[in-house]
Amino acid sequence: MSDSEEDSKERHLKLVVLGEQNVGKTNLVKKYCHDEFSRIYVPTIGADFYVKRISLARNKNIIVRITDVSGSECTGHMLGTYLFKANIVILLYDLTNKESFDSLTAWLTKIDQILRYSDDENRHVSIVIVGNKCDLEHKKMIRPDEAKHFAHENKLYSYVMSAKTGENVNFSFADMVARYLNLRLNSLDMDKQNPILEAEIIPYTPPTVQYRRKFSSKKAKDQNMKKTALKSRGSSLSQTCAIQ
Repeated sequence: MSDSEEDSKERHLKLVVLGEQNVGKTNLVKKYCHDEFSRIYVPTIGADFYVKRISLARNKNIIVRITDVSGSECTGHMLGTYLFKANIVILLYDLTNKESFDSLTAWLTKIDQILRYSDDENRHVSIVIVGNKCDLEHKKMIRPDEAKHFAHENKLYSYVMSAKTGENVNFSFADMVARYLNLRLNSLDMDKQNPILEAEIIPYTPPTVQYRRKFSSKKAKDQNMKKTALKSRGSSLSQTCAIQ
């Protein structure tokens, strides 16, 4: 097979998103796949499934299938099914919630137990940790060095994102996929991942009413000054005539 045929061939990757309830798993996936965000919290029951088609280095087409798993599944019996043939597992925590970060150890233990008895393909799964809500700077409870130390200790990649603003979302997902496939993101790929900010251009309308008021006010003032001058001139003329 030629390089061009290999490049045009679609690759399929399975991503599984895990983490405690209310850390923003569904919002993060929806932001990445559909650029959507909801302020209303609706807990996921079981799991939801999404598909995202992306293109990375040398036009390599990749179909990313994402499984958004409920936070209650850490102790559930279906977690092994959701992890079956997973390529990348995202462990999500809330940067403003210390308990969600502390729970990562339990999630890692559970994942390790499941993958240990899985087939050989599943043993090559890549696990990353992601801190959500990086936009809430004033509420953060996990220091950057804590997350970095945890990732280094467990040989994981670490990212921070914001499902609300979209900060780092596209780039981080692209970086995860590229690392798994041993691809190098070029400058064009990185530019593609940056969100495009759209602004509505509203035509400027001069405040004509205010100008008219000012003009009318100035005109009235000039007329008053003119009348005063005429009265003063008439008074002076009357006095001159009386003296004569």
